[in-house]
Amino acid sequence: IRPVILLSKSDLLSEEALAVTTASLRASFDEYRSIAFSAVSKDGLDLVQNEIVPGKTYCLLGSSGVGKTTLLNRLIGFDQFSTNSVREKDSRGRHTTSIRKLTVLEQGAMVIDTPGMRELGNFGVGDSIEDTFDDIRQYAGQCRFNDCRHVSETGCAVLEAVNNKLIDAGRYQNYLKLQKESAYYEMSHTEKRRRERKFGKLTKSVLKQRKRKKFY
Repeated sequence: IRPVILLSKSDLLSEEALAVTTASLRASFDEYRSIAFSAVSKDGLDLVQNEIVPGKTYCLLGSSGVGKTTLLNRLIGFDQFSTNSVREKDSRGRHTTSIRKLTVLEQGAMVIDTPGMRELGNFGVGDSIEDTFDDIRQYAGQCRFNDCRHVSETGCAVLEAVNNKLIDAGRYQNYLKLQKESAYYEMSHTEKRRRERKFGKLTKSVLKQRKRKKFY
């Protein structure tokens, strides 16, 4: 999988604000391709189209209202699928797309449009988190304690780097959030398996008792 970060609705930002946003994104994810585009003005849309290669499959992921289906319509060339505007009171998107659908573009590429994400679970991604935040991992090797959680420990090189603005504070908070979510899903999975094994043993016990009663 080769991720590409798409910044939709670039027409809603000034050139200065867009430049700041893209610069911040590249600073955190310089190894990934990022494209700012507008489905309204069509600025940057050609860059998105150039990323799509015939014979390959692409999946659009993002929250409701970010413009996934609108982008798909632009790639198709006409409004094949219905879209909806965001709510004016809170600028949040509406769940227009309720099913997953695969569309074969005229040039031969396949695009999967999905409903807006309500939740994205991090399961078994401990090493991937470390790889994504490799800048934090570099400082983590300098911490006083090998089991440092980088939260409040004395001698934490990561916290020192954040305080000295060598690591972006927002990026550091995202790192802690993903670590916490990953631990939560790991524990949830372990607890689920434990309950399943317990239920399985109970079921076998009941079946054995029934067989014995039937035999006698």
